Amino acid sequence: MINKSLIAFIALLFGSIGHQHLTSIQERLLHAESGYIHAQFELAHSYWQQGQKTSAYYWWERAANSGSVKSINRLMTHFPQSSDKWLTLAANAGISSAIDAVAKRQLVSSSFSLERWVARWQHEQTAWLEKQFDSLNSFENNPQCKTTLAVIGHNHSQKSGYLKVLSALEESAFDVNWCSQWVVDSELECTLQGERERASCSATESADYEIIFAESGIASASDRQIVLTEHSSRAVILHEVAHWLGLADEYPMSEVLAQSFCQGLYLHKSLNIVVTDASNNKLYERDIKALYERLPWKNSLDSWRDIAQHNGHYWVLGSDKKQHDIGLFKADTCNAERQFQAWKPVKETTAMEQHATEYWPEIYLQLIESQSETAN
Repeated sequence: MINKSLIAFIALLFGSIGHQHLTSIQERLLHAESGYIHAQFELAHSYWQQGQKTSAYYWWERAANSGSVKSINRLMTHFPQSSDKWLTLAANAGISSAIDAVAKRQLVSSSFSLERWVARWQHEQTAWLEKQFDSLNSFENNPQCKTTLAVIGHNHSQKSGYLKVLSALEESAFDVNWCSQWVVDSELECTLQGERERASCSATESADYEIIFAESGIASASDRQIVLTEHSSRAVILHEVAHWLGLADEYPMSEVLAQSFCQGLYLHKSLNIVVTDASNNKLYERDIKALYERLPWKNSLDSWRDIAQHNGHYWVLGSDKKQHDIGLFKADTCNAERQFQAWKPVKETTAMEQHATEYWPEIYLQLIESQSETAN
């Protein structure tokens, strides 16, 4: 609506000039006051060039509130101290980058529940948001799921970690058929254990598997629980999930873990690691055949001869790296227990040794799939 006092002022100012036309500046002021966004932007720009920052701020903000993208950009540039306010205006104006930025901020806000966040953004169509909702729909609305997964945090700000977990699973090479749910447990308790300060948490949620976000410590996995931190990367998440799927660490285990694992005192299957006596380097054919028979990846080998080399009298464990892509290769898993030697099926550094590689050999995926089919 036109400001009546402004019209009266202009009429009074120019009333004595008869039929003289208003200047371009006066017309712009009238149009700006009438709500024309372009005029508001141009008026603000004119004020800014004259050094009248307060007036420029006023008119750019009015235009921005009406959806002027150009005005929002000027406000972001010249008045960055109010960036949150301008981002919200930009999101309301439909600017994709701003929509994503505001949505990401709310994702780590303790005042936004996941339900409220979904309700606010589910109808926006940016590429990033569509990816998040694809992951949610894939795992929360899975009618054929065979395994339940609860992802648990101590407050709503950790829901970003939930979406990170789902996104990692969605994009991974693992074929997991799980149903998921996000749970906020305000009474969640975590403690740090051992020299490496692994986080150990207790929660009351009932599910086949649970992933818990601790506030400190390092990530770890047990038979049905994974503990992550808010900074756990996609690579770390997949490394820990791989433990659930049957893969063991290929880096040197701590003394406590190595003592148990390398002596065979563990409950879960180890699809990628076998352990032998390190003190016996001279083996007979029957020894090689016996080891070959207990290899999880035996069916991927042509012969028992693929896992050892003959020196004329005895056999020495270990495949020839030049001749075999899949065989028997030393792993560092049992380095803390010198009487044992760990072996893996490939010579390359995998994600079970250095998670950042995100390298999952095809043989590992086959072993996981084969185990899943057997279990079913």
